[in-house]
Amino acid sequence: MKNLLKIALILLLTLLIAGTLTATVTIEFWHAMGGGHGKALNEIITKFNQEHPDIHVKGVYVGSYSALNQKLLSAVQAGKPPAISQVYEDWTTKLIYANAIVPVEEFVNDPKIGLSKDEVADIIKIFYKDNVWNGKLYTLPFNKSTSLLFINTDAFMIEGLDYPKTVDELLKDAKILTQDWDGDGKIDQYGFGIRPTIDTFNIFLRSNGGKIITQEGTRTIVTVNDEKGIEALQFMCDLVNKYKVAYMQGGYLSGPFGTGKVAMYIGSSAGKPYVNSACSGNHGWTWTYVPAWKTRAVPFMGTNLAIFKGVSKEQQIAAWKFLKYLISPEITTFWAIKTGYMPVRYSALKSKEWQEFLKEDPKNGVPVEQADKYGVLDPRPLMWNEIRTEVSNAVRDAMYGKKSPKQALDDAAKEIKKLLQEGR
Repeated sequence: MKNLLKIALILLLTLLIAGTLTATVTIEFWHAMGGGHGKALNEIITKFNQEHPDIHVKGVYVGSYSALNQKLLSAVQAGKPPAISQVYEDWTTKLIYANAIVPVEEFVNDPKIGLSKDEVADIIKIFYKDNVWNGKLYTLPFNKSTSLLFINTDAFMIEGLDYPKTVDELLKDAKILTQDWDGDGKIDQYGFGIRPTIDTFNIFLRSNGGKIITQEGTRTIVTVNDEKGIEALQFMCDLVNKYKVAYMQGGYLSGPFGTGKVAMYIGSSAGKPYVNSACSGNHGWTWTYVPAWKTRAVPFMGTNLAIFKGVSKEQQIAAWKFLKYLISPEITTFWAIKTGYMPVRYSALKSKEWQEFLKEDPKNGVPVEQADKYGVLDPRPLMWNEIRTEVSNAVRDAMYGKKSPKQALDDAAKEIKKLLQEGR
């Protein structure tokens, strides 16, 4: 009887030890990557789980970025956040204010699981800078894209045009490319496509040397309605109404571009898969740098990765290992090739896979070249999302003729000043 009891205890102890050794830490990764982007991300998650049997990452597709933002804020308030999530910079500002995320520098500096100085320096400089708040590294880059000028190569070849390098050349080419082929008084091909959005406005504004708000020491000055801002919005309106060379719609322009409705437009590099599909069988295409105006300064887009405080330490460490994996040279290269987003590591640009990708089509190197040379950061005050909404309203009001560009931006500036006061 004693021997049986002894054997039973040994078996129980063995099972307990085995269970401890094979224990899996499960974490949720909240994201807004759908379609082809989501498929590529799921491949990465599956590969990570296979290579890390002690960690199980559950990818949770939330839907739009707006839905993700709301879900994150609600989860933080309820004390039930994910271990890791995509976040925009202005979200991060609010999450820091709410003491909801762990600064990733705590993991980066860990001698056992962190990053070496060389690995930190390997992160593309502008992307690294984008993740620092008050000298502290809170997040790290993931799906980064930049705006580019998409070109219908067939249309440009027929007219013998070089790709525009300046805003003046953009207007000149748009005039030539705007054509009524059958003479019925209706334009069949517009030289340019434009969206009445804050992001389009911000591209022209920054290229014109302007900013929505400007930081001078401890002071934040609203500059959206200065002469540079008014000139930028007026130019956008003139493309549509004065020169009549731009086709305007609120949605993405890959469709009209693919059918030949527009010969060029400014859009995100992350739209590459959709442009490929839209143009297939219709015409060739390429992209180039956003044309310069008074300067060359291009905002870039996309989210970063944050690790949350409202989970266990084990889950935070697991989230860090997954984050580290996502930004590794191998995975960021895979992600960029599959999606049109940019690699976030310099070493990825030297990899065999990336070099072969460039040989297939040299234009694949343009996005990260532009971002590294001319990328600029957006401001990120506490009320930035609300500020963007005010500017969005102003752009739409001006583009649809409800207000003059000056009146629209003056009205937005008044509201922005109020929001900055609220956010103090």
